[in-house]
Amino acid sequence: MKANSDDQFSYVSPEQLLVFTDLDGTLLDHDNYSAEAALPTIARLQKLAVPIIFVTSKTLVEVIELQNSLNLHHPFAVENGAAICIPADSALQCDELSETKFGKGRWKIALFGPSYPDICQHLCQIRNQQHFRFQGFSDMSDEELQLHTGLDRYRAKLAKQRLASEPLLWNDSDENLSKFKQALQALGLELTRGGRFYHVKAAFDKADAMAWLVDKYSTSFTRSYRSLALGDSENDRRMLEHADVAIVIPRKHDAPLEINRMHSILAPHPGPFGWSQSIEQILNTSIKGVNHG
Repeated sequence: MKANSDDQFSYVSPEQLLVFTDLDGTLLDHDNYSAEAALPTIARLQKLAVPIIFVTSKTLVEVIELQNSLNLHHPFAVENGAAICIPADSALQCDELSETKFGKGRWKIALFGPSYPDICQHLCQIRNQQHFRFQGFSDMSDEELQLHTGLDRYRAKLAKQRLASEPLLWNDSDENLSKFKQALQALGLELTRGGRFYHVKAAFDKADAMAWLVDKYSTSFTRSYRSLALGDSENDRRMLEHADVAIVIPRKHDAPLEINRMHSILAPHPGPFGWSQSIEQILNTSIKGVNHG
């Protein structure tokens, strides 16, 4: 992978940028879930009015809490694209969506597949019929979830408040994993792999969520946008491959994700430090191009 940011962004103003970012291992440190190293760049993006759109396996309540801690108020996609959440006061045109209250705010939520209870019911039926060995979040106590995720008890509870996907640990053979995928596909579901877990959800992923939001922004503000996507895991692959510019964040404990496109940027460091450095490079190139265009 080689950087080609100068060619792709020399003529794009920050007003045309939409930043789509994975969280765990990308904006958030893999081990301690901190975004501290990225805070100056987040502040710069806010000053430039560039939306920072989370596209994550996390839940709605987890993301709302994180956004509040970072003083952000943008749309986001949760559970690997299975649901998109838009602040009710957003200027995005989403009249087809009804409002729901979560925490202290109101949100418009689009689901792109079966609800969480329906997915859990499907998984229970598949397990009973074919005796696959796996453990989903719904099977875990809060203590077990803490052990497998490194989250504290409070955040483990937030991670279990799901809308439309089920993360799971696969404890069976590779052969049965293929059969499990086939059983899910027969129900209109898919299995994606993240940094720690597999995820069962509708066949609407992070790339689809990114495209849906780019279209909403373009329609609502009558201008064209360029998507800048950042991610580190297999479940980020299609988002990275379909973005206008892809930044692959190297993983702390594994080789970097290889994606199928001619040009992408490999961040110089894992996690929020590499996230920050790569976006600063893009911003500096963009602003330089606008000033000299």
